[in-house]
Amino acid sequence: MNRSDDAMLADMKICGGPAVEIRPGVLRPDWSVVTTSAARQALLGRVAGQSGLIAHWSHPLDADADRVWQTLLRMFVRDGRPPSVVEIAAEAKLRWASVRTILHELQRCDLIGLKPGTEVICFAYPWTTSPSGHRVALGAHALWALCAIDALAAARMYRTDASIDSACTYCATKIYVATALHGRALRTMSPPEAVVWYDFAFAGCAAASCCPSIRFFCSDEHLQAWLKAQRRQPEGVRLSMAEALEVGGAIFGPVLAEASDFRQFG
Repeated sequence: MNRSDDAMLADMKICGGPAVEIRPGVLRPDWSVVTTSAARQALLGRVAGQSGLIAHWSHPLDADADRVWQTLLRMFVRDGRPPSVVEIAAEAKLRWASVRTILHELQRCDLIGLKPGTEVICFAYPWTTSPSGHRVALGAHALWALCAIDALAAARMYRTDASIDSACTYCATKIYVATALHGRALRTMSPPEAVVWYDFAFAGCAAASCCPSIRFFCSDEHLQAWLKAQRRQPEGVRLSMAEALEVGGAIFGPVLAEASDFRQFG
């Protein structure tokens, strides 16, 4: 897709908010899943301005890069670890030299992170190889998610259900969430008062800027106590668990989708 920036930006006002067509018929974020004002506020805060995520997404990947991106994300969950260049090349039926180049392109788009000077994948949203405190059981493996929203989004992204083990950032109380309806709803959560802080601090790489501050809290009281304890007042949105599930679904639901998926799942 070779379209000018102006043309891409002109098409963003779709389905109730800014969106980019990441592949034919697939828009990101998917505003159709957003039903609450808090989730809408969170997404608008995230994509606002040319320094936000829309700036990264407004240049769609070519077919080979998109294939590599989707392939490595599926393999990450299938195998419980990030795949190597050779493994991706074999799975995607591409030359390994092409895959090496594409991995660096994906890193420039802030879709994955590589170990400096290598093609070793350290993270590929929503997953990371580093213990993050957000453990997601999905399929045959349990994986670390980069942040609370990434953890909640994984089920809808992979069209399955997942369970999440995390903890309150303020008091370390255990937090458990399980999804239903292929990640479109909550099945159970504990404690029932748990909430999510969705931080807007984006600086080129979400994993190094906003992700560390997108966290679970056992209650509004502990979220407020944590916010008051910060030296610089964070900018973001408090979300209920259901609202956070919507935000995650809007951001990650399109990642592995084709146009037909939206007709099936809505």
